[in-house]
This record gives sequence, structure tokens and C-alpha cells, in this order.
Amino acid sequence: MVEPRVMDANIDRAASFIADQFARYRVSTPSVSVLGRARTEAAHQTLERFRPRALELAAAMDDGEPGAAEAYGAHVERALAHMRQAVDETAASALQRWAARAHRVFGDTDEAEYLDDPDFDPVMRVQMLEDLDAINTTVGNYRSFFAQMEPLLVLGRPTRVLDLAAGHGGFALEVARIAGSLGIEVEMTATDLRAEYLALGEATARNEGLKVHFKVQDALDLSNLEPGAYDIVVCTQSIHHFPASMTARMFREASKAAGRGVVFIDGCRSMLLGAVIRSFGLLRYRNPGLAHDAWVSFRRFYSPEELGLIAQLGPEGPRVEATWMPPAHCLLRYRS
Repeated sequence: MVEPRVMDANIDRAASFIADQFARYRVSTPSVSVLGRARTEAAHQTLERFRPRALELAAAMDDGEPGAAEAYGAHVERALAHMRQAVDETAASALQRWAARAHRVFGDTDEAEYLDDPDFDPVMRVQMLEDLDAINTTVGNYRSFFAQMEPLLVLGRPTRVLDLAAGHGGFALEVARIAGSLGIEVEMTATDLRAEYLALGEATARNEGLKVHFKVQDALDLSNLEPGAYDIVVCTQSIHHFPASMTARMFREASKAAGRGVVFIDGCRSMLLGAVIRSFGLLRYRNPGLAHDAWVSFRRFYSPEELGLIAQLGPEGPRVEATWMPPAHCLLRYRS
């Protein structure tokens, strides 16, 4: 009989190989390949209709007009709902129409993740975070995310990076490790509203001697920061915790604080990948909590076109790149 640790190592190698092949050959999920064109057309139509008013509200918001931020957020929510309806209408084939309906039903959930519950067992919370970091490392997610930052790195001095909604700072800690191994100077600051999460990351940084700062910061309000206070502002694997109205606000705040650019990365909504990662959580880590949160996350993720719409409605729109990022993510990148 194969020992559990040997089986786990074999599963890790297989998962790493499969993820690498998917990324190398840009193998997309059915939702991306089947619905991509319909979503792109729906997003274009929605931008033409909703962006003029969005720009007016964005200007009012920047001028500090009362109620402008709420009105902007509501407008973004209406635009996203319009786009999703338009996908059904622009679907050209029976397969696309079926996929659009199935995808809409799959994403229709109010179920919460265990990690969002402040009363969740702290021991199980730590274990889930450790397992999540292990998955990201095994399948190469963190290195892939770092690669998306590289074009924005500063030469000749340390690059100042602000990580929003960073939780326990899993990505920030890995950036410090990767940068150190490459001889790249990076000053990482991981932020979140949950001090107990930041404390976990701070302990890891201290134990490993990693130069990562941790501080409490509201990702939706960066007015305490000077424009360009950081070179790069990132947010990874957290966007699905926010409704479209808050995501739009967070992206606008990040674009003001970033001197060189913004990199937002989150998972791509997919029934197939949700089932795969859920099974991985059960079989490899034997962690039902992780499996539960993985499934809920994949239901709450946006599509690349949806995230693009949310960011491109604002003044930053023409400089926002919104793409599918193989094998399982959406990328928003903005150059200041």
C-alpha cells in the first residue's frame, strides 16, 4: 500500500505538470472558449451605453460630491447586470445559449466562505490558509502572478508594492521569497482590514526573515495615501469577495495610489475548475473546509470580460488590460 506522504507527493507532481501544460499551451476552460466571443460583444455594447454616465459620476466622485460614490457603484452594478443579460442575447448557437444559462445559474449564489466568517474555528482557519498557500505554490500561481508584475518593476531602486485585501499575506510573502531568489529589490506592504490575518503573515515574515510590512488598511479608501505612494498596487484572489460596485471603487483607488500600475488577479468562474479544485482539496489535503470554500469561490468569481467592464467604465478605461490568464485566472492590468 502506498504511504499517504508518497501519494501526496505524486498528486502534487501531477497537479504541477497539468497546470504547467494548461498554462504553456493556453488550454482554456469551456466557459472561456464557448462564451468568450459573446461576452466580448456584450461588454462592448454595455460600455458604449453606460460609460458616458459612468464618467460623469466618476468626475463627481473625484470632486467629493455627496452621494456620487454610491451612484457610481449602483451604475456599475446596473452595467454588469445589463452585460450578463446581453450575453444571452448575443449567444449565436444553441451551445452558447445553453452555456450562458448554465453559467448564470452556477454563479447565482449568496453562500459565504468559511474564511469570511469571523467566528470560524481559528485552528481550522490557519490550516485552510496553509493548504491554500500550498496549492498556489504547487500549481505555480504565485510565480505566475509575480510574472504579471515584472513589466512594472522599477530599475535602480526597490519597487514599492502595496498588496490590497491581502489576508494573511500569502502572495506578499511569496513575492519577497521570489524577489530575493532573483536578486530583485522589492518593498512589500500587505494590507487588510482583518488584523488577525495580518498577524499570521507577520509571524511568518519574522520567522523567515522576509522584508514584508503588514498594516490595517481599507482597500476601498486609499485617501490616506499620496498619489503614486506605491509603484505597483496589487490585489490577488480577493476580488470575488466584493460586489461589482466595491470592485470598481477599489480599482479606482488603486489606480490613484499606483505610480506605475495596477495588477488585479482573481480566479475565473468555472464549474469544471471548481469541481477539480474542490476534489483536490478533499483528496490531497483532506480538508472539507478548503473544498467548500474552493467551490463557493469558483461560483463567485467573475469572467475576464466582466472584470474588464467594471474597470473600463471609469476614466482609467483605455489603459486597462482585461484578459483570461491561463490556466484559471482573470487579469486586470493598468499602466499609469
